[in-house]
Amino acid sequence: MSDTPRKAMESAQSLKAGFMTRFQAYLVHPHTRIYADRRFLFLGTAAALAIGVIALRPDGINAQAEEALVEVSAPTHDLSRDDLYLAERMDQRLATKEVTLKPGDNLGPLLQRNGVTPGTAYELTQAFGEVFSPTKLRAGQSFLISYDGEDVTSLAFKPDVARTVFVERDGESFAAREVAAEFKYDTLTVRGTVNNSLYVDAKRLGAPDRVIQQFASIYEYSVDFQRDIRKGDEFEMFFEAAMDRDGNIIKSQDLMFTSFSPRGKTGEYYLYADSNGDENYYDETGKTAKRKLRATPVNGARLSSGFGRRRHPVLGYAKMHRGLDFAAPRGTPIYAAGAGTVERANRYGSFGNYIRIRHSGGYQTAYAHLKGFGKGIRKGARVRQDQVIGYVGTTGRSTGPHLHYEVHHNGKAINPRTLAQLPGKPLAKSEMSGFAQRRAEIDAMRERSDVREPVVVEQVAETVALD
Repeated sequence: MSDTPRKAMESAQSLKAGFMTRFQAYLVHPHTRIYADRRFLFLGTAAALAIGVIALRPDGINAQAEEALVEVSAPTHDLSRDDLYLAERMDQRLATKEVTLKPGDNLGPLLQRNGVTPGTAYELTQAFGEVFSPTKLRAGQSFLISYDGEDVTSLAFKPDVARTVFVERDGESFAAREVAAEFKYDTLTVRGTVNNSLYVDAKRLGAPDRVIQQFASIYEYSVDFQRDIRKGDEFEMFFEAAMDRDGNIIKSQDLMFTSFSPRGKTGEYYLYADSNGDENYYDETGKTAKRKLRATPVNGARLSSGFGRRRHPVLGYAKMHRGLDFAAPRGTPIYAAGAGTVERANRYGSFGNYIRIRHSGGYQTAYAHLKGFGKGIRKGARVRQDQVIGYVGTTGRSTGPHLHYEVHHNGKAINPRTLAQLPGKPLAKSEMSGFAQRRAEIDAMRERSDVREPVVVEQVAETVALD
């Protein structure tokens, strides 16, 4: 073999050894990775190197290939520094340290308390601020600092599951960039029965808080979650979710189908956007999940007094209670039970701060003992359903923070709990064909969807033979 091919082959073998060293280092260094914007460069370089090594095997060399062998040269891209993000000296691992913001803390002082010089801390903070405002940082958020000896090489911060901010050394300074995660969504069905509470049982099956809250908001118009739910009530939640390798949900989309059977009455709803682009949940007949008026205009409250005759807690004698009392912390938002016009919003005798709203169909709702009024709430103002109109307080004749809620129909007080029977505005007939098509699409997706439901453990009775 002539000197030229031999030298070329030795050079290729040297490249192969160097690549294997770097590749092994990539495997053992837990902090290294190939970033999405450079992975093709890494793969292309590796492929070119592999082809060169194969071409230089002794049994593949001939006189016609000598000229081509002379042209073989080392890649100009340094794999150890860019694609694999390794230290220049392979015998030294980069040290990493995770640090967490405390209440009242700032990024600069946090870095200095962890061995970063004031000048470097300033440069890191300035670069970081070009991508993410330091004023948006909150206590409990963490940063990962990487060191090469005593020198800081990079700073990583993950504000949420969808984004990561990197600040990396760029010559004598630092440069920052944000990397957005790309999620692959799959459909998922969470199905079970209430044994402890809806939240606990759905959470055990993997449903995220956002989905459970949305499920509750769909049924809150017709279901009292504190008093109507019983053990054995069935529920189903169908939605799209992105999951990690362990199957944990890291991001979810809106519910597309729900089913709930409190007290044996099943309500199923599909998400549908009408021709105007307005989304809502409807049953198979086109009736909305919403009701004309909310039975409970405050979330997370405890029913402290029902509708009917009772002994008044302040006056001390029996008196007709024409509404419902909901005990809740002072300042809890109060929502308009339905769309309508504000008839009064002022101080009103023993009711304290008071709001009365006129709705269609001869209905009125009233809200008493408020701490204050919502923005723009005054006589004559139009309000929409679920708009915040005030806040729980204890003004007027009151023994503690609560909302007194009344409903009147044609001038007569009625029990607000009967409002669950008042249907909301249904879909227009012109929308029904589109809605039927969307229902069919969702049902087809449900058929193909993964399902998470409680594992049923069968009890096997053992028969013991007695002598």
